[in-house]
Amino acid sequence: MKKKEVPTVPLFCNIAPLCIICYCLNMNKRIFISIGLPKNIQDKLVSYQDEISRSFTNFNDFCPIKWTKKHNLHITLFFVGYVELDDLVNVFEIVENIAKNHERFKIDLKDISYGPKEKSPKMVWANGENSPELGKLQTELEKELLDVRQPDNSFIPHITLGRIVQWQFNKIELEERPDIFKDIDFSFPVNSIEIMESERGHYTVLKSISLK
Repeated sequence: MKKKEVPTVPLFCNIAPLCIICYCLNMNKRIFISIGLPKNIQDKLVSYQDEISRSFTNFNDFCPIKWTKKHNLHITLFFVGYVELDDLVNVFEIVENIAKNHERFKIDLKDISYGPKEKSPKMVWANGENSPELGKLQTELEKELLDVRQPDNSFIPHITLGRIVQWQFNKIELEERPDIFKDIDFSFPVNSIEIMESERGHYTVLKSISLK
């Protein structure tokens, strides 16, 4: 007796619609432009993360902050968003053309605080000084990559040390919440800017571009 042939099914017919959507989304990259930190600055900031954690656990059995991993610490200059692979080369070219017209400079970090608003904090920030060189670089990146300058959008250079877990933070009585404000005095040179990919909380340097 001749065996009945089973019709072949195209590969994508066996994949759930959600999987197909995820596959398509992976064709795009979530891109931002940043300034990386030297290892010695990363180490100092991690020590402050530990110090703040202890200030919470002195009164509670938990710290309501999800800390940024040391290798992910950075200053975001401009968040580009999702970029198709075909357009990524164009982003590289735009950032390269901007970088070659900007001198190297330094960044001063001045304090650590809740952010963006102390009364209703969402994060813990290490705040920097906005120098003329940094301001011009950030403005040009925003202008060229966005095409339109956002009004009333004053750039505040900062490093996100951690993100506050709101439901845990709200469980702590107001008078028991530690005052984490601290003056710091760190400086570091900025010799390059990085084009980064963000994927599920992990950051990857796609290209490092030197300033002139």
